[in-house]
Amino acid sequence: MKSNKIIITVIVCFSFIIGSTDFVDASSSTRFFGQTRYETSRSIAEYYNPGSIKNVVLSTGNGFADALSACVLAHQKEAPILLTDATVEGSQEAISYISQHLDLTGTVYLIGGLGAINEEFETKLISLGFKNIVRFAGGDRYDTSNQLARSLENTISTVVISSGETYPDALGIAGFAANKGWPILLTPSNRLPQEMKDYLSEKNPAKIYITGGTGVISENIRNEIKSLLPLASIERLAGQDRFETNTAIVQAFNPKPSTLYFATGYGFADALTGSVLAARNGDPMIFIDPSLATLPKSAANYFAKLYINRLDPNLVIFGGNGVVPDELITNSKDIITGIVSETSIYSIADINATVTRNNSYTLPATVQARLYNSDLINVPIRWNAASVDTSKAGSGAYTGVVEGYSKAVNLYLKVIQEPVSQYSTRFNSSMTNRTHNVKLAAKTLDGIVLAPGVRFSFNGSVGNRTVEAGYLEAPIISGDAFVPGIGGGVCQVSTTLYNAALLAHLEILERHPHSMPVNYVPAGKDATVSYPTLDLKFRNSLKTYLAIRSLVEGNTLTIALWEA
Repeated sequence: MKSNKIIITVIVCFSFIIGSTDFVDASSSTRFFGQTRYETSRSIAEYYNPGSIKNVVLSTGNGFADALSACVLAHQKEAPILLTDATVEGSQEAISYISQHLDLTGTVYLIGGLGAINEEFETKLISLGFKNIVRFAGGDRYDTSNQLARSLENTISTVVISSGETYPDALGIAGFAANKGWPILLTPSNRLPQEMKDYLSEKNPAKIYITGGTGVISENIRNEIKSLLPLASIERLAGQDRFETNTAIVQAFNPKPSTLYFATGYGFADALTGSVLAARNGDPMIFIDPSLATLPKSAANYFAKLYINRLDPNLVIFGGNGVVPDELITNSKDIITGIVSETSIYSIADINATVTRNNSYTLPATVQARLYNSDLINVPIRWNAASVDTSKAGSGAYTGVVEGYSKAVNLYLKVIQEPVSQYSTRFNSSMTNRTHNVKLAAKTLDGIVLAPGVRFSFNGSVGNRTVEAGYLEAPIISGDAFVPGIGGGVCQVSTTLYNAALLAHLEILERHPHSMPVNYVPAGKDATVSYPTLDLKFRNSLKTYLAIRSLVEGNTLTIALWEA
């Protein structure tokens, strides 16, 4: 029986020194990466061929369109794929590799037109002594893929049709297609370009693979191909998303790999340059989602089958920890070696809950668990307490146990008091200056604590409404008219606080009505202020400390009085 040990080599980010490249080796996985996609492509190229080469492929690192078909040419020419930036100055990783490794009689293949790789690059290469420069550039990405297909030197029995509007499906099959010498033709979603029709009619392949579902390549495309090639076998490799399509391709061409290549499913650059390594033996490129710590469900299922078949592939990672996290590689290894199953629980998040004092709270009977295959399921949980006491305000913690999960699950419960009183008013948030003043005054009040018997003064707490204090000009009431004034809108804050004080049955010491009705409270419920002559004053006539809390959300101001 084969051992389940996965042999991995880690190659860390390295610096380039003219004439030499330093690698640091360790056990367990092979990772190629740099600080940029250009450094990553250089590190892959150095591994692909650290010696003298006869050919190299250059593609822009700023767009995927032209280069999706380039892996087949690169494999046939035994050439690494290097990425260029918009300028020669920004493409020193590629230029340096070519200078050090490409034979002066060798060929540089440029993929894409001048908009992708401009004339500056040709001038630079010629100045370095490289005379053989071949550019593949069609009128669009579809024509470029046609030119690349026509450059291949073998008899064409199989052709791959992939979307030219997105990159995952073409890159998912690139290594397999290159290994077999199958051209990859790009197409829009609903129609076959004329150059592709001409190519298919001329080559008359017996087998056509379409990558991706009908959302990326419609049935109309399939029908057009069938009309052109009635005797050809047409097979669609597709799933519900890019990850399922990726695994469908992998399952079709290599269910028993010797090496697995990992790249992010949300970026083309690393997978493109790494595809030449995958092409050597026709090994799979596995796409992952770097935003999750767990694996795409289809990939996890594929890894579980590797364990069943006692396979121990090497793992090679393209890109740094930010795009292919170490945690995902560890999880992949654990499934492949059988340490966990794809349906084992990977994590259960701790729970935070809040309940008002004396309201009942029941500890949940189930919690949500994330599995290694990224599924979310509800699982039963046993807590260390049968009931929860909410009679006192404060915080408490409860611990739960889930069968099959080794870690404890924590529930943090906060028991809060009900506010003594609370009042809300609404305002027109499109009046930006007035809204600013409301927020500024409310923020000044938020957090003030009043001891029993203490008198509160709005003007004393908020202060003078001046430009220096941050207030803006907005309409204020003067007599029987609205006029511009600094701090317009602050009276809505004093009015809202006044109503909260009334609901708390506090002793009102001073309050003044507006000279005109206001639309945010009922008549007789307003409280205008004007520094320093008109104030809102009240006394905390309760036997407990009170805290003023103010909150502005959208077009609503809420002021609450809480026991402190």
